[in-house]
Parts: sequence; structure tokens; C-alpha cells
Amino acid sequence: MEGDRTHVTLPRIGTIKTHESTRKLARRIEQGSARILSATVRREAGRWWCSFTCEVQHAERAPARPDAVVGVDLGVTHLAVLSCPVPGVSDADGFVPNPRYLGRAQRALRRASRRVSRRVGPDRRAGQRPSKRWEKASRRRNTIHHRVTNLRRDGLHKLTTGLATTIGIVVVEDLNVAGMLQNRKLARQLADASFGEIRRQLCYKMCWSGGR
Repeated sequence: MEGDRTHVTLPRIGTIKTHESTRKLARRIEQGSARILSATVRREAGRWWCSFTCEVQHAERAPARPDAVVGVDLGVTHLAVLSCPVPGVSDADGFVPNPRYLGRAQRALRRASRRVSRRVGPDRRAGQRPSKRWEKASRRRNTIHHRVTNLRRDGLHKLTTGLATTIGIVVVEDLNVAGMLQNRKLARQLADASFGEIRRQLCYKMCWSGGR
């Protein structure tokens, strides 16, 4: 980490500028509560990403309502239905709306996919390399997929973090997501809702916040 909090120095690559500030991580390193183990550089959707694997000492926390118990029912019409409303997480009736990010992007994805199919793509059997127009169209399509992924990830983190920092005990159903995805009529909606990811995030975030 560099002193201006906007540059990092990597082995062999050198010093590179970061889009996001590294102030939070640098502050933890200076305090001795975090240690960088490794760094991974990857290219995704036309952008370069540098991810740090860190060992962090978490302070003991307690949820805002340690004695509260909330049941979470996951669904498609509503992403989650809570047994009692949680301010900042659900509405007054305990419903968490399902944003359906993938469904809302279907029109743009269909248009981008048609554009890709009309270009000269790669063919490994014939040794054919893709055209520049195909690569450009493919990057546009991948950007849409990447945006949907980021929006979904952001929404799920806000939901699970809100529950973990507020409620002491969260009860969530154990769903057979792999089996539910066999339903062809609901597979896309179920995959977009990411039931398994919600449960995974709740498991480790509840431990971090001192809940159960």
C-alpha cells in the first residue's frame, strides 16, 4: 500500500493506480489488526481487478437486538418474507422485494447476444480466430452480465448485513436449491434470487456479529 491510498505496489508488475481507495485496509495494517497474505490480479469484463487475501482480527460485536428472533422465508415473488419487520431491511409488513436484476436485463442481453451471433466468432476445430467486431460485441454482452452480477451481489450483502447486525437469532429454511433448479419454468428466477448465497452469507456474518 502506498501513502496516498490510491496506489498499490505488486511484485514484477510494479506500482499501479487503484479506482477504489485503500484507506480502510491501510489503516488496519498500520494498527496491526490486518496482514496481507497474497494478491490476485485478474481481468473480468474488460477491467483489471486486484484482490487481496488478508488475515484480519475482528473485534467482538453484538447485534442491535440480541434477543430478537426472526424467521426468513425465501421466495421468488418476494426475495424474503420476514416473520417480523426489520427497519432498513424490509418494509412495514416484513417483505423484502425481489429486484429481478437478470429479468430486467433480458432485453439488453438478447439484443447483445444476437449481435454476437452475427459476427465471425472463434472456431477451435478450424483454427479460426474471432474478428474484432465479434470481440467488441462479446465485451458489450459480458459487461451486461457483469453489471447484473454486481447489482445482485450488492443487494444480497445489504440484506444479509442488515439482518446480521440487527437480529440476534435468524432462522432460515434449508432449501434443496439444486433440486429446485430442475424446474425449467422457475430455474432462471431461482438462480437470479441466489437462495444458496443468502444462506452462505448469513452463516458467516451471524458469527461475525455475535448472533446465531
